[in-house]
Amino acid sequence: MMQCPSCGRRQGPRLICENCSAPLGAEVDGFAAFSLPRKLVLDTSTLERVYHERSRQIHPDRFAQGSARLRDASLRSTALLTRSYRTLRDPIARGRYWLELHGSPLGERNNQVPPALAELVFETQEHLAELRGASDPGAARESIESAYADIDARLRALVAELEARYAVWDAAGGETSDALAELKRRLSEIAYLNTLRDDVDETLDALRTPS
Repeated sequence: MMQCPSCGRRQGPRLICENCSAPLGAEVDGFAAFSLPRKLVLDTSTLERVYHERSRQIHPDRFAQGSARLRDASLRSTALLTRSYRTLRDPIARGRYWLELHGSPLGERNNQVPPALAELVFETQEHLAELRGASDPGAARESIESAYADIDARLRALVAELEARYAVWDAAGGETSDALAELKRRLSEIAYLNTLRDDVDETLDALRTPS
């Protein structure tokens, strides 16, 4: 239980006091910050609307003349709400956060090539090696630009598939070990492809920049 810094009412941790609507400054999870059930599928338009409503409600300017405790609660609640919004509105960040909530975070480094992507990864690395070593990079650049387009298309397809699976997992219970393992695998593939795409883009940028 915690005490509201404005009206003094005691209540469980939440973003906003249920009595006077003042910010409580509690550390709640992102879904609770928006009073949402823990579900992988979210209505982003509703999320945005609630975000703007609550941002105005707890904005530090509204409590500039309040007690130090109330001002601090406003700052902490505002930061938590913004952080939660940025996480939940993005399907990839939302999936990573879901893993964290269930004690199975995705590692920051994804050095092992996912088996489903092995062929694409090795072909792209060969194209990059050819491009970096070519005396006339024109033809090699064409092939790597094509590879970049393939990677980008694959990424968009993977994200679309991920969002489709969110609905399935919600219906079946997204907290099962099988669902969490599949989510981690899919997010690992997306993370690896994002890194690969960045490598290709960096190489292409270097070629476009006059030496």
